[in-house]
Amino acid sequence: MEAFRPYVVRLEDLLGRSMRPERDAAFPKDLDAALDGQPSTELRRQVPIDVLRETGAFFTGSALAKLAITAADLRLSADVRVFDPACGAGDLLVAFVGHLPCSSDLRSTLREWGHQVLALDVQPDFVRATKLRLALAAVQRQSPASRKKLSSLDDLFPGICLGSSLVEENVYKQATHILINPPFTPVDAPEACAWGSGKVNSAAVFMDACISRSEPDTQIIAILPDVLRSGSRYAKWRHLFEDRVALRKIQIVGQFDRHTDVDVFLAVGQIKKKPTSVPRFDWIPCEQNSGARVSDKFEVSVGAVVSYRDPHKGPWFPFIQARDLPSWKVVSAFCHHRRFSGKTFKPPFVVVRRTSRPGDKNRAVGTVIRGRGPIAVENHLLVLRPQDGTVASCNRLLAVLKDKTANQFLDRRIRCRHLTVSALSDLPWGGQ
Repeated sequence: MEAFRPYVVRLEDLLGRSMRPERDAAFPKDLDAALDGQPSTELRRQVPIDVLRETGAFFTGSALAKLAITAADLRLSADVRVFDPACGAGDLLVAFVGHLPCSSDLRSTLREWGHQVLALDVQPDFVRATKLRLALAAVQRQSPASRKKLSSLDDLFPGICLGSSLVEENVYKQATHILINPPFTPVDAPEACAWGSGKVNSAAVFMDACISRSEPDTQIIAILPDVLRSGSRYAKWRHLFEDRVALRKIQIVGQFDRHTDVDVFLAVGQIKKKPTSVPRFDWIPCEQNSGARVSDKFEVSVGAVVSYRDPHKGPWFPFIQARDLPSWKVVSAFCHHRRFSGKTFKPPFVVVRRTSRPGDKNRAVGTVIRGRGPIAVENHLLVLRPQDGTVASCNRLLAVLKDKTANQFLDRRIRCRHLTVSALSDLPWGGQ
């Protein structure tokens, strides 16, 4: 990623400045910045956003990295070896070495850290930045008198290398801890994938590689997109993950950073000695609820029309789209019609916009649909059909969705930018 290279040169210059005997008044401030979020800022400034999205190159940031290390509650021994399979600019490793001891001089500290830290990345400038920032992290903790000219950082950090952790396997065997914030980009599911097909989130693929190649008892600390925790499509992935990892903690974090509109969570666990299927961990916080849920009153499904793909063939039907519907109203006249040969829905029913994000005034925005004949519904809408077939139940559902407790439940249940059938089905019916 050549656009990031000028910043790597700045890091090299900063390390060189640390070795000078004369006083550099700006150095402490520049050092703090290099270790506290500056790489992420520079990456966004230098590299176009479409390139970042395509490559999944979003750095963890120091705050999230420190949170991950704290959540893991690490107990480190002298033989600890941590591996970051997608190190980026080294944010997670910089946070990790903050928990390692220092020796009496800078060179000895880096030599010891170099035996304890392993990392891979496919971008050479990221690999170089990681080594430089680890050296600067040591500089920050050493007295100026111990800072002497260093030998090659490649010699001091032999385990931080250019390469793909989806290809390399032996490095996993050397690690006692896996510390990872994998890319979140969509990729084709691997051949013979047991949990998904078509396009899948690359974070799930990276985690499969981690747990299948690591030794038993290896500690796993992962920052992952919320879709893996709460998405219906990844239910089987979660079960297979738990078969091989004894989870200790699932911690919902929230938005990745102020620029990246993806919510994440932390997963902390340990590779099992042999796969087991019980007990299951509570990935999705659920309140104790002895009362009814929406699924007890309504059949919940997704609209069937994919506008850009489905041919205009078959009978004519009224056609409803999310962009045409007023919120919290009753609609019985339809301005759009289309031919469609797939599944339609007979009113009355409620439609809820699938697009939704934590923090919205209402996570689930509904509209009651009335009419006499079947209606075609686009797939950006969830369809809730009352089991008793009445408009009264539809109106009661709107009251449930408007209530602030619905927002509270859905913000805990799913942090993705869309609602799912299962999330809405699990919504408590309350006292309505």
